[in-house]
Amino acid sequence: MTAAALVTLKQHRFEIAFGAFAAIAVAGWALLTEFRLTSLGVPARCIDDWLITGPAGREDCVGAMREWGSVLYTGEGILNGQGPLPFAAMPLLPFVVGLLGAVPLIARELEARTAQTAWSLFPSRAMWLLRQIAPVALVLGLSLALAAFAASPVAADREAWGGIASVDLGLHGPLVLIRAFAAFGIGLFAGALLGRALPAFVLGGVLCFTLLTASGLAKDAWRAGLPPVVIGEAPPEGGEVVVAPRSITTGYEWRTPEGQQISFQQARRIATAGGVPLPKADDQQDSAAGVWLAAHGYQLVIVGITDEMALGWGSYEAAIFGALGLISLPTAFWLVQRRRPN
Repeated sequence: MTAAALVTLKQHRFEIAFGAFAAIAVAGWALLTEFRLTSLGVPARCIDDWLITGPAGREDCVGAMREWGSVLYTGEGILNGQGPLPFAAMPLLPFVVGLLGAVPLIARELEARTAQTAWSLFPSRAMWLLRQIAPVALVLGLSLALAAFAASPVAADREAWGGIASVDLGLHGPLVLIRAFAAFGIGLFAGALLGRALPAFVLGGVLCFTLLTASGLAKDAWRAGLPPVVIGEAPPEGGEVVVAPRSITTGYEWRTPEGQQISFQQARRIATAGGVPLPKADDQQDSAAGVWLAAHGYQLVIVGITDEMALGWGSYEAAIFGALGLISLPTAFWLVQRRRPN
């Protein structure tokens, strides 16, 4: 069994080596970032929500946090600003690794016209495909798991510094592996369907891109359907608007003097009934209505969703990508059973 696994790994060594190297490189960069942040020895009280609360009462932390930020975000040169790199790679990494590992397993045998010989050496085609999948999934899965979980401490640092956790959703931890599982299943399906490696890569890439785009649109629709909560208020006397930390703004509403929350359109109708003329085409803010409403006891409020609410999408994304993987894998097995060698 070990010898058979080694044969499979050797047969597809280029794709496996490339995918594993990419995942391990991202993992190494994330671990290097975390090591450099830890070695700075910045006290926790300095890091805690620095982006949100700023240096107020913590003037002694300014220098340390400037260096922290240069490692985590900005900086210059190859050894600075590493923090974003794992998260810049993660939207694509699980799909690249999944397709690289899966597409050649079936497509290459069919393309080289060696499938019939390979199938004849096993009790069934399903057993042959399982033997093909197991070593590749193990090597690439472990490599990708290393990258996914190495990125998690960096994500925690970003959140501790004041970042929004839902922005990094799907870019670290288990969701990365679930995305890769979906891409692996799609790659097997494309390879079994087309029987040629390059067209199968193209088809798999298109399907993964479509899936990722559809998931993003579904996430936006889901968020739009969440009941908005007040995340900030405009002071009646003017001044800076303060928005709740780690929240996503979705719109603006007005609060009546009686405490009822009404939409912008409802507020505009009230202002129109009070004699305020309709805004000109270039007055996007409808400043005249805003001044009238504020003068009559109405207060502008900012509505949106909190980070905790936005993180709820994670379970839906896991279900979407997990379901695609569970559908495409048995479909690939079925295609192999039905496939006639060239």
